[in-house]
Amino acid sequence: MVVSLSRLLGVGLGAACLAACAHGPITGRLTQPGQAPAPVIMNYRSSVLGGSGQLSMTLPTGERFTGSYQLVPRDPKRQMTANLTGDRGASMQCRFTLNEPGVGPDGGGTVQCQISGGGNFDADF
Repeated sequence: MVVSLSRLLGVGLGAACLAACAHGPITGRLTQPGQAPAPVIMNYRSSVLGGSGQLSMTLPTGERFTGSYQLVPRDPKRQMTANLTGDRGASMQCRFTLNEPGVGPDGGGTVQCQISGGGNFDADF
């Protein structure tokens, strides 16, 4: 049986990410005009090297938002931003204040997101 090198590398990188990529939930509160605040979970998954990652969140309406973040290497600032796009046309702009510069969401912090059309997501993690 012959297995291609690219396939082996792909499987190896995938397994490495499953074992080493930081990921988890960020539980927060969604506030929208005219509605009671609701708990919502944002999920993150960092890349293999940790300098970037993916974010996702599903609102109570069923709209799913996805986007990516990028950390600036050796930047002493604890700020990180991300833009997420909804599958129904809305967008979300998020500003993170990280507990540890350059670590990403896995090190904890706070996030504040504004949703186009109204609404906010806030969390301490």
